[in-house]
Amino acid sequence: MKNWIEAKSAYIKDHLAKPLKEPKRRLNALNAIEMVIQEKSPSLLKDQNIFNNIIKDDFLKKYEHWKGKPLSSAEKSVINGLFNFSN
Repeated sequence: MKNWIEAKSAYIKDHLAKPLKEPKRRLNALNAIEMVIQEKSPSLLKDQNIFNNIIKDDFLKKYEHWKGKPLSSAEKSVINGLFNFSN
């Protein structure tokens, strides 16, 4: 399993390789997600086993709670991508 930085790097590399119409939308969502986590639970970003220690659905719920409003489709896509690239 990859840590946050490794999964984030893999996600960005894959994302930029795709011919997307608005690639910045998801990259902005990724930055926003990271900023919220840094503010609300910075230890998660340092957890070497973050993707083993938390279930994706639980993470989505926690992030939505921390954010205080429903997730955008870009945020959901980014979180799904991070979990996919964590292997």
